[in-house]
Amino acid sequence: MVKYSLKRLVYMIPVTIAVVFIVYLIMYLTPGDPVALMLGAEATPELIQETREALGITKPFLTQFTNYVVNLFQGDFGVSWYTGREVAERLFASIPYTLILTFSGMFVALICSIPMGVMAAVKQNTPVDYIVSVLAICGVSAPSFWVGIMLILLLAVEFQLLPSAGIDGWTSYIMPTLTMGFNMLASVTRTQRSSMLEVLRADYIRTAKAKGVSNFNATYKHALRNAIIPAITVAGINFGTLMAGSVAIETVFAIPGVGRLMIDSIKLHDTPTVVGCMVFVALMVSIINLVVDLLYAFIDPRIKAQYIREGGSK
Repeated sequence: MVKYSLKRLVYMIPVTIAVVFIVYLIMYLTPGDPVALMLGAEATPELIQETREALGITKPFLTQFTNYVVNLFQGDFGVSWYTGREVAERLFASIPYTLILTFSGMFVALICSIPMGVMAAVKQNTPVDYIVSVLAICGVSAPSFWVGIMLILLLAVEFQLLPSAGIDGWTSYIMPTLTMGFNMLASVTRTQRSSMLEVLRADYIRTAKAKGVSNFNATYKHALRNAIIPAITVAGINFGTLMAGSVAIETVFAIPGVGRLMIDSIKLHDTPTVVGCMVFVALMVSIINLVVDLLYAFIDPRIKAQYIREGGSK
């Protein structure tokens, strides 16, 4: 398992380079002069040219990209073209907000969606199943920014129970967390219900019940362990969606996270900051995918044996 994990960590290197190349190329081809935006309309052409040369913007694309990658693997994320501050400093100041928001949203989604999916499968074609299905459809259909705005209107404006924007204590995370977790809750619930229905109809579950195993043990000790793997897969895939969705949610709730930093940097054509934000997102998604794969091995010994073979162990 250690060899398998190390192999997956090594694979993150080409993934990171590919992300840097794509984002850097998009920012390079985007119309507009970042130096002109930074210096303002009163800047002289001579000052603009000097600043562009000082930032290295006049160099060919491949030269800029190569220099950035070399510095990146030395731990240098570069300097913001607009503020002049280290990108790493701005990024590390924003990361805690995004991580708290993303993981709290995932936690709320998982602790709610898996029991709901199991109940819907066990109580198939009953009011419980119908209610869960309707909630799942609403969660999949509703955009996250719309859910956030509705929560602000209801809980902050109408009832004045929670702060509408900004970070002022733990209560400021309640509405963003609910907004972020709602969409993921819906997709995981639907997956868990379908997977649970399939497993409950399997021959070994009927055999266990025929041997006298109670319905509770057959459902939660035998069926759930096999049925939960697809739900974990969907949760891992949706982590990338949560990271992307944090851009809209952080904008709606005025949270100074990585998503909001990236949006502001795109507006200013601040390439080093944008690339730094995307590198962070790519690494987090890769790490979560690795954690999900390791959870597979913890739940199913057959998958663990396959990973050990892939890692080269005997």
